[in-house]
Amino acid sequence: MSAISFIAVMMIGVIGANIIKEFFPQISETFILIGVGLILSFLPEFQNFELEPEFFMMLIIAPLMFYEGSKTSLKKVRKNFRGIFFLSITLAVVTVLLVAVLTNNIMGSWIFPLAICFAAIVTPTDAVAVKSIISGKKMPEGVNEAVEFESLFNDATGLVLLSLGLSVLESGHFSIWEGLGRFIFVSIGGIIIGLVVGALLVRIRTAINLRATRPEATIIPISILTPFFIYLLAEHFGTSGVLAVVAAGLIHNFEGDMLKLTSTNVQLTNNTIWEILSDILNNFVFILLGVSLFGIWDIFKSLGWKESIVLFLISVLVYLLMLVIRKFWTNRKGNRSIEHFFSDVKEERNSDSTIFALSGAHGTMTLAMAFSLPLNTSILSNENREIIITMAAIVILLSLIVPTLILPKLLPALGGESTDNINQVRNDMVDYAILHMVEEIEDSKVRSSLTKQLQSQKGLQIPDHTKSSKLMDEIISWQETLLDTTTIKAQFSSKVIDYFRIYLENSSKHSTSKKIRRLFSKRRRGRRVDSVEMQEFATIRTDISRLESNLYQQTIEKLSSLEKERLENKITDFSDIEEVKHILENRHYRIRNEIQEDTIIPNELLIEAFQLEYQFVLNQVKTDVISKETSNKLFKEINNAQVLQLQKQ
Repeated sequence: MSAISFIAVMMIGVIGANIIKEFFPQISETFILIGVGLILSFLPEFQNFELEPEFFMMLIIAPLMFYEGSKTSLKKVRKNFRGIFFLSITLAVVTVLLVAVLTNNIMGSWIFPLAICFAAIVTPTDAVAVKSIISGKKMPEGVNEAVEFESLFNDATGLVLLSLGLSVLESGHFSIWEGLGRFIFVSIGGIIIGLVVGALLVRIRTAINLRATRPEATIIPISILTPFFIYLLAEHFGTSGVLAVVAAGLIHNFEGDMLKLTSTNVQLTNNTIWEILSDILNNFVFILLGVSLFGIWDIFKSLGWKESIVLFLISVLVYLLMLVIRKFWTNRKGNRSIEHFFSDVKEERNSDSTIFALSGAHGTMTLAMAFSLPLNTSILSNENREIIITMAAIVILLSLIVPTLILPKLLPALGGESTDNINQVRNDMVDYAILHMVEEIEDSKVRSSLTKQLQSQKGLQIPDHTKSSKLMDEIISWQETLLDTTTIKAQFSSKVIDYFRIYLENSSKHSTSKKIRRLFSKRRRGRRVDSVEMQEFATIRTDISRLESNLYQQTIEKLSSLEKERLENKITDFSDIEEVKHILENRHYRIRNEIQEDTIIPNELLIEAFQLEYQFVLNQVKTDVISKETSNKLFKEINNAQVLQLQKQ
């Protein structure tokens, strides 16, 4: 399969998963994505699919780690450096050693370096998978930070230890000083490359920001290419590409702090692009996991049921051991390295350590490392490679299923308002702005257009056609009564009024009589007509057009009065009035053979309306009617709506 075809199929999978997620919100997004991956694995193009580790690491993991780093404050990393080192390096190394000891003793054919390789593969954790599992639940803030920091850096620890284990397998001997030196070179070297090159790129971006007329055209492509360039550079020098892109991401976060409100358009655009790209890549990760599981099932069948069951039980034992290690490692009191993340109160610390232990979910990084093992070489048999891949897959699934069953029961629901309540606050906010704005707008078209524009913030408003049809029938009946008034009869002949009455009757039935269609056609087909008859038709058509314009103006005034009446009663639902106006406007411009032009809303009115919405939300949060989280969400929506509308002007 070509790269373009692969990306296209994966994008279709992402779209499908997001659609399915809307229908099954109770199912974790992670499992939906894995399920979609399993479905895709039945496609002929994915038969015998095996994850390409280098492709995966550079094109998916590198940008994801860079983005995660760019969201992390460098000041926070410096402040919590001891805790991060304790969780991402010390805990990872201890976990690798203990898991290696366990598997070395259970798997009789394994030597210790091979056990190290397996342990290094199953050690890295995935914070993205955890977020999907606990969606709608509130994790303790300190524990959440610990999980994110650990996940950000322990991938590199696992990769370095795997590389170390493979080198020992190849050389046949191990020196603790040689191993320690390699570990320091790979990890510290990667960090230095990331910091130096990242800082250089930040200087270049800052210079472009200050001098270019359209800096986003240059800065955003540089930002997107940065993780790929730094990863390849670090790997070229034999250091950790993952740690290099994380370090570069931290430097780019510092750039955002430095620029503050400078070049806001560049920063907003860049952040939006990276958010979308990150979501897509994260979805790719779990779809790829689902696709890979099909091949792992083939390995299961080739091993036989008895051996598969034994491997399953060993994998369960490995996962339980890692849970115990994580629980014990963070439950001890007096550890100043992690005191920022975990409570000092015994009961709370016990709960925090349990949540942290269960949050050690594993993802496609583990699978990618497993598939990166060399194939058919003297240092690793094909059978051992398949066993490691199978056990790694089982550990991944256990680390996703167990937290899904337990974590939601340990965590409280998010304290913010429900979606329904947020929608109600948003509706009230829009109504507040409309009620204040319509009082000062005289032009009915501008007032109507602004109202419709603001109403769109409530989401897709599906008109009640039954209500609109009822109002339309009332308007047509009212227009028919106008035809009987002395004012109309004095201005138009009875023949013109009769023609227009037929037109109104057919409008209510959504059809047009043959007489009217013939009258408004430019020429009649099938027979010749004399000039007198043509002149008569032209005069009648002109009079009907004038009559329609007369009734149209009166009808628009009547509908505007109906709008004001509703506003006086604090009712802002004008969907039926808007639909009737739309029908009448189409009729009016069609009869006049004119093109309807859109009403332009002045920028100052839009800005004033959005300021009223800001004020409403601010008043709500000041009086504790809504939470700060809800107000922040609404503030962001108003800001985005304001930018979007002003860009259209």
